Amino acid sequence: MTQPSHHGGGQAQPGSGQPPAANAQPLTPGAQPLTPGAQPLTPGAEPLTPGAQPFGASAQPSAGAQFPAPAGAQFPAGAQAPATAGARSSAAHGRGTARLRQFAWASVPVWSVGFLAFAPFLRLAVARRARKDWAIFVGYLLAVVLEIVAVSVGGQSGAGSTAAGGLVILLIGGGAVHSFVAFGSDPAPAAVSGAARPEELNREALATARGRMERRREAREIASKNPILCRELRIGRPDMAREYDDGGLVDVNQVPGEILQSQLGLSPDETAAVLAARAKLGRFSSADEVSAYAQLEPDRLDAIRDWMIFS
Repeated sequence: MTQPSHHGGGQAQPGSGQPPAANAQPLTPGAQPLTPGAQPLTPGAEPLTPGAQPFGASAQPSAGAQFPAPAGAQFPAGAQAPATAGARSSAAHGRGTARLRQFAWASVPVWSVGFLAFAPFLRLAVARRARKDWAIFVGYLLAVVLEIVAVSVGGQSGAGSTAAGGLVILLIGGGAVHSFVAFGSDPAPAAVSGAARPEELNREALATARGRMERRREAREIASKNPILCRELRIGRPDMAREYDDGGLVDVNQVPGEILQSQLGLSPDETAAVLAARAKLGRFSSADEVSAYAQLEPDRLDAIRDWMIFS
């Protein structure tokens, strides 16, 4: 007895000699039967579009391939999102502008016949504010003055004319090459990468905030499990000298009023109410008690609840 095939939704395999199952659906006109060994589509699967090539089991994306990040994608701390086409275009444009500026400043000694050879180095000295750059500027300025004197006096004698010509050539060639090299290391082109600076600052700020949250969590755990160690580390006591970083916790039962204002942001009236309630009650056990006895709005404390601790 032959067993009905379960491949292809109940369709019998061609050439297998097996009759179709009772509930088998006939093939639509022009449809191709499944080849032997082929796996049917799972329910809900989308068929491949004509001409599409599936990835094989060992297929790997090409080296250096860039894939766009989906909208709203989250990346782990320290991970960097793929560079967008706009960022790459902006960086390329910035590099082109920096190179154009480099050639422009290097051309100044040439078209000025050496008389403005000091100008590129004046610009660098003003931008960098370094003593070395000011010294180079002064040196070129003195050379230009000497060039002017040599050209003025050189016409009276052949030797003077030769010396003046040599000095002009030296200022033109040497000044152009020196300017090109100096502007290649000019800190001003660092503004090209300025577009990435906000993202770097954001990542650093995010990592810092997460670190402080984690330190507060660890400090709370120490305070709940080991009160003696909590007192030794002075957790929640920014008013005392200490080495342990608790992430900014404030012990509402121990700190003076100025700490409540500076660290928790309470107003003078709110601080006075908290201190009065603490003196009357002895100690608080939770932020809800602070709200009830100091008559502070619950929403007011919700904003600072994560920084409060009660020993």
